[in-house]
Amino acid sequence: MEYDEIIVGAGSAGAVLAARLSEDPDRTVLLLEAGPDYASIEEMPDDLLKPWVSWADHDWGFEAEAAPGRTIKLHRGKVVGGSSAVNGTIALRGVPGDFQAWVDQGNDEWSWEKVLPAYRRLESDPEGGDFHGTNGPIPIERPEPAEWQPIQRAFHEACLALGYADVVDHNLPDATGVGSWPRNREHGNRVSTNMGYLVPNRGRLNLTIRAECLVNRVIVEDGVAVGVEVESGGELQEVRGKRITLSAGALVSPAILLRSGIGPAEKLEPHGIGQVLDLPGVGENLVDHFSVGVQAVPKEGTPHDVSVVTEVGLRYTAEGSDQFNDMQLAVSTIFDREQVRGLTDHPRRSGATFGVGAVVQRTRSRGRLTLRSADPHEQPQLDMHYATDAEDMRRLIEGARLSWRVMHGPEMAPFVEEIIAPSAEVIASDELLAEYIRATTSTTWHVTGTCRMGPADDVLAVVDQYGQVRGIAGLHVADASIMPDIVSCNTNLTSIMIGERVAEWQRDGTG
Repeated sequence: MEYDEIIVGAGSAGAVLAARLSEDPDRTVLLLEAGPDYASIEEMPDDLLKPWVSWADHDWGFEAEAAPGRTIKLHRGKVVGGSSAVNGTIALRGVPGDFQAWVDQGNDEWSWEKVLPAYRRLESDPEGGDFHGTNGPIPIERPEPAEWQPIQRAFHEACLALGYADVVDHNLPDATGVGSWPRNREHGNRVSTNMGYLVPNRGRLNLTIRAECLVNRVIVEDGVAVGVEVESGGELQEVRGKRITLSAGALVSPAILLRSGIGPAEKLEPHGIGQVLDLPGVGENLVDHFSVGVQAVPKEGTPHDVSVVTEVGLRYTAEGSDQFNDMQLAVSTIFDREQVRGLTDHPRRSGATFGVGAVVQRTRSRGRLTLRSADPHEQPQLDMHYATDAEDMRRLIEGARLSWRVMHGPEMAPFVEEIIAPSAEVIASDELLAEYIRATTSTTWHVTGTCRMGPADDVLAVVDQYGQVRGIAGLHVADASIMPDIVSCNTNLTSIMIGERVAEWQRDGTG
């Protein structure tokens, strides 16, 4: 059988594509996912519904070099729903300036005015009005101040005391300041793209969802993508389709392209992969949001619900920056002690921790992805190059000091038993703080850019602005990897928006 559409990856964008394209009953859609599938809410394990993040049985197990010689875990969802099924549920939109940057790089179909209808189409937001949809597949909720944990309330008060504005709706295009995070939750449950887009539509006869299918490569014949090679049930099989769309995420989609012989020879020849098409940008332009934080032990008796983690956040513009909302600050009721291993004498005891962390949103540092081998079971080499750009470092130093001020202010100090790291000596020194940042800065799990879109004269562009892979007919990419630059917010809602936008074009024949 030949399908009209084969979509690889049932995550934030792939599930959207499958649901939208299968609205046409005459179009056959095959959705392939490497992880397990849960066809109803009743079947889903609690770790996909309740906690803030879930890495147990639904993770790719990626590791990355944050800096030379320092490896971190880089969690990505391996399950129908992808990372939308395991994320922190912060449902933020990009701001108009983010998309103007995309337009300035030759992608005029991605202006704020053109992406806003797709954002509205995906959401069911009680705020309504001119900027929000009210009947989309993804419900948006904002925790009321009365529901905030005491540490979260103190953080909010501390930011107000420092002069930041009180924000009711972070997703208004000009909103800046501190307030409740919008979240993709309903009745206490995380709502993934599986729950929002696929579960209601699984009865469609033209939609086939196959889980635990690991795609090795795209089959290309005479410059046309005609199918994919898939491992299913321990057997390597081929399945054919009129159009192939990779929506496997910013780490897996470029790896599939490379295993298919699509990419620069320097990345293919060491693994015995014959080059089908020279596309230098495959795996380049890896962009992530990275953070640094002040970690602490809370006083005994402080409410500490690790299933909530973060309810309130600050979006602000760094001093001296011309990029609106290029920084975030938030308090988290869990913090990774491994980040400061070897940098502090604080005992590694069990118990609660929390932190105030700063995150660079419009990062300039760029990493790259290469293959370790041609084996799809072996993860790619990920070199993140965090904080290698001087402006990124400057903003993180400023953000770390702001975190320190918030943690030591009269609003939060009553909840702090002791500071784990950094020390006051480190905070006071630009040089020591830069060393601390290089040794501890870590991911916020927002990897993008590795198959970036761009015009024909952009040598590193992998796809055009419609997601069509340059030089291969019938092959598309639609996920976070096509972002030419990272948005100044958590990336999940924008990844879903990309699925909506590309689905429009694929349905009407534009893309």
